[in-house]
Amino acid sequence: MAATGSPLGALRSGVIRTLVVSRTALGVTIGAVQVTAAGFAAGQGRAGFAGVLLGGFAVGSLIGSGALRLRPTVLAAVTCAALAPLLLPVGLWWLAVLFAVAGAPLAPLNAIAYEMTERAAPAGTATEARMWTSTATMAGTALGTAVAGAVVEHGSARTAVLVAVVGAVAALAVDALGRIGDAGNPAGGGT
Repeated sequence: MAATGSPLGALRSGVIRTLVVSRTALGVTIGAVQVTAAGFAAGQGRAGFAGVLLGGFAVGSLIGSGALRLRPTVLAAVTCAALAPLLLPVGLWWLAVLFAVAGAPLAPLNAIAYEMTERAAPAGTATEARMWTSTATMAGTALGTAVAGAVVEHGSARTAVLVAVVGAVAALAVDALGRIGDAGNPAGGGT
């Protein structure tokens, strides 16, 4: 039980509940992108190239961490838009560039989620709140990996990109409906 005696602990905060759902959806995107990279590379007969694609995703995230200073809902919308070019029929080297574009909003979204978790956690529940949002991200990643893996196996890597897009759209919807990062209240819509 949390310090206040509430059995809900950190989850009594509406912002934390919203972040848990949003982070689960973003995790689906992360997991799907990882599997999609492997699917694209294997589909071109160059399975080892998946590392280059994921490296591009990581470099994009690194660049985005210094360049993108946007509200969470805007970043979630940017994530949706940044994933769409992965649907283009291009070669692996161009895909590496597109993976970098797709990765750009990831680090800023993570940083904002951690900051909002800290601010929104009820007194005495900060660690628990971080564990809820981290666990949600990992659960979403597992789900995204499983679903995208099945799509790659029975369809194509390009089709599996849609799993990542669905996760990003779901995160955007949850953030928008939960008013995450609302200009009048940076932590979102109250506890």
